[in-house]
Amino acid sequence: MREQREFISETFHALAQPITLLRATVELGLLKIQNDETSKQVLGDCLYMIDRLMQDLSILREIAILENAPPLQSCLGNTLVESCVEEMAPVAQDSGVTVLANTERVSIECNEAMFQRAIFLLLDATIASTPLGGTISVSLRRREDGVLLEVGSGALQGPREKLCLKLMQYAGAHSIRSESGSTSAIFRESSQPASSGDSAG
Repeated sequence: MREQREFISETFHALAQPITLLRATVELGLLKIQNDETSKQVLGDCLYMIDRLMQDLSILREIAILENAPPLQSCLGNTLVESCVEEMAPVAQDSGVTVLANTERVSIECNEAMFQRAIFLLLDATIASTPLGGTISVSLRRREDGVLLEVGSGALQGPREKLCLKLMQYAGAHSIRSESGSTSAIFRESSQPASSGDSAG
């Protein structure tokens, strides 16, 4: 029950900021002397913010329908990371950003679908906040306390940060941190064989 209340509180907080910003943009636009160029700029800004709000709503809905933590299984973590980076490469290229994967072959306990969703969202948000010509590094390596996943580059802030961390938790991670310039999480190393869907690579 407490976790549900915290999620509802986080949801309202996540939605309040973009809605307030959208309203302020509209009010400011209405106060200006209107011409075609100004109107086009205000409408463009509003459309962008609505798109981002719809994305956040979609993610919040995705989290809300998860009544219980999804089941974990043994997966080849390096294969998952490398496939996510490969799929996001065109998005990064269009933004003038480079994404590099530096992984160690290791099996981890995770929920594959949630892991991929978390990485996609994390990379999308990090690409958007990384300056032109910047580089994002995604690493996966063993440590004494587990397997460390680290995504480093541009700062990840605001509601999308909270959503990314929540998805990472559902994926099976613990000790999740988002600090200046990087986001990290630790997964348990699996001693079981990776599932057949992850055995490639």
